[in-house]
Amino acid sequence: MAKANVSRISIVALAVSASLLCFSANAAASEKERITELEERLDMLEVELIEAKDAASQVDRVKFSKSSPSPELISKDGRSTLEFKARIQTDFVSADEMYTGSKREYEDSFNEASIRRIRFGLEGYFSNVWEYELEFDFDGVSEVEVKDANIAYKGWDNSQLTLGFQKFAFGLEATGSSAHLAFLERAATDTFSPDRALGAQWRYVGNNYNVTLGYGVNAGFDDDDLNFKQDIFNGRITSAVIDNGEHLLHLGASALFINNNEAIEETRYRARPNTKASGRTIDTGKFDAESLQHFGAEIAYQYSNVLLQAEYVTGMADQVDEPEVTVDAYYLQAIYTLTGEAWKYKGKSGKFKTVKPDNAISAGGYGAWELAVRVDQANFDDVEAGIYGGKKTDYVLGVNWYLENNLKAQFNYVHTTADYKKPYEDINGDMMYDQDANIFQARLQFAF
Repeated sequence: MAKANVSRISIVALAVSASLLCFSANAAASEKERITELEERLDMLEVELIEAKDAASQVDRVKFSKSSPSPELISKDGRSTLEFKARIQTDFVSADEMYTGSKREYEDSFNEASIRRIRFGLEGYFSNVWEYELEFDFDGVSEVEVKDANIAYKGWDNSQLTLGFQKFAFGLEATGSSAHLAFLERAATDTFSPDRALGAQWRYVGNNYNVTLGYGVNAGFDDDDLNFKQDIFNGRITSAVIDNGEHLLHLGASALFINNNEAIEETRYRARPNTKASGRTIDTGKFDAESLQHFGAEIAYQYSNVLLQAEYVTGMADQVDEPEVTVDAYYLQAIYTLTGEAWKYKGKSGKFKTVKPDNAISAGGYGAWELAVRVDQANFDDVEAGIYGGKKTDYVLGVNWYLENNLKAQFNYVHTTADYKKPYEDINGDMMYDQDANIFQARLQFAF
């Protein structure tokens, strides 16, 4: 009886074991199938991802950045781009009465609101090595004016060649954009800078220096249908002789040679008192010159949020059948950013760009605040050559408020003085050898 029971228990145990083995085998087979299925699905997803990437690379793209409200259009192969740019400056100026022009004519005091600049354009590159720029100026006063229309080849390692209608490098402040000025207007040294012209400029960039050489031409017909032509030769070299991340010392020199043909020998030097709204308080009047030679020196030192800058320029004009005319100008200025941001130095072009606020208004901050002071002097007298243009000195105090990366408010106070070697008659009939005036001005700028 006991043996029979043991046999039955053994049979049951064998049955249970067989059942468990069958279940385990089925479970293992099922798990293997699921793993295989998952691997197949992963392979399919990987293929779909590769196909999606390939498809994305075959369509044009639109890129947005924090630094510009304008989208950048990028071709499907990434070799060509297009980006819109703009600069809008609205000014308010309040100025005392002054005597302006070569004849020192009376100009009454005024309060004026105006549009200083409205510029729209586009820029980008194509085929990876060509860069292009096209910009128009709509100031609301004169006709629409082309400011830039050029292309640049950048296929070389350390240099580029720019062809077309362009600005020719001369000096530190004049070479930079008006969107990156510490004051509303450039200093009197800008009088010596060449106008934009059609031509070519080559720039070489070394380890801590750059060299620019160019040739341009102004040609056309005047009001009397006389053909005129100016040949422009320019050169500029700059170097960051010290740039260790804490201290920056920039040095530069510029040269400009202009040859006139007989139809365009008329020349003059004149300057405003650091405001566009008034007339020129010093003015040589018109005289004939066969050629002009301008030479400039520049220096800038930056330590953190402090930027010191100075330039000196002298100009010589070869008068027709008269002695050579020599005039000059210089400025000294200092910029201190109260909120700690620093101006950005562009070593490849030897110029500075304004700060970007660390705490913009849109981010709940108060923007970046800046103080700036300038002494600006120009002497356009050359008695030996028979030129009595006058000598002016402007003292400028500025406050800049950078609300956003692209939005800036500026406030300038200008005290201007002028001295003359020949007297002029004021509105009271008195003969005067000098004058002075005060100017208050403000600007709101939106630029990208």
